[in-house]
Amino acid sequence: MTYIILDLEWNQPVSYQSSAYRKVGDRLIFEMIQIGAVKLAEDLSVADHISIPIAPTHYLRIHPRIRRMTGLDEESLAGAPTFREALEQFREWCGEDYVLLTWGCDDVSVLQQNIDFFEFGDIPLAPLCDIQKLFSQEHKLKDRSGLKAAMEMMHIEPDESMSFHNALNDAWYTAQVFRTLPDPAAVLNYVQTPRPLIHNRPLKEKTKGEVFASIREALGSESAVRPTCPRCGRVMTLDGEYIKQSADRYIAVAKCKNHGRILIRLRFRIDDDGKRIMQRTTAPATAANVAYVHTKQLQMKQRQEKYLAEHGALPDPEEELEHAESANMPFD
Repeated sequence: MTYIILDLEWNQPVSYQSSAYRKVGDRLIFEMIQIGAVKLAEDLSVADHISIPIAPTHYLRIHPRIRRMTGLDEESLAGAPTFREALEQFREWCGEDYVLLTWGCDDVSVLQQNIDFFEFGDIPLAPLCDIQKLFSQEHKLKDRSGLKAAMEMMHIEPDESMSFHNALNDAWYTAQVFRTLPDPAAVLNYVQTPRPLIHNRPLKEKTKGEVFASIREALGSESAVRPTCPRCGRVMTLDGEYIKQSADRYIAVAKCKNHGRILIRLRFRIDDDGKRIMQRTTAPATAANVAYVHTKQLQMKQRQEKYLAEHGALPDPEEELEHAESANMPFD
């Protein structure tokens, strides 16, 4: 079986009020404009590579941020293959008995949305597996590591002639990080499921309660540590730890690359079986929210240090929740 590391670049509407976006809506939020991939040999060295530009058919004007990051513009993409032609070319290059690997979970969702929108499901592709998740778990990282950060951790120097945010270059850099993993084959355990990409969902969201055995388990859960943006569904990065406002309320700020900072509130109650029920509420974070959370995070550290020095151990959050006046009340 051959490992193929895939990276994609895509364009987006310059404005969600534009006629281009209104024509397609959430069926095509990101339109692919480049496929880059490297094929690995048995020793995980790069054996072959491919870079395919794609001519956009809906978002014809390249978003200024995309143009700045990727170096791709209307002129460089003029005359490039269509999405179908590019995907057919890529599929032929892949050959048989291969697995696709990516850094992170965004590419698989964008790829699937483009395949669905252009109705090209007749072109089969192998499942996509997530190197980033394996790398983060292997190194016991609290948050997923970005590609640049992973390269720095592994002392991999970028090539001055190979800029980031070029699909082929990023695939090549990802291959270098992949080679450092002690058990690269473990990546096959991290098959990705495409997430729906939606722009028009409201930024305010309240989830149904999740059941946990303890507050500690809840705060370490996937939904707390890796919350998703209520609008685009992208995994957000927490800006520091959750701070406790009261026995049953916690708060933090997370950042979405598409929609900025989001305020996250967690509220706990205890059900009849003694389980902890966690409900998460998200909303756009104001500058005042961000400042408040950062200040409270600093104060929390100082108070914890003082409390530890005086008592030798921090208060038990489970006990505090059990004695909280609102702990057994239903959520409002």
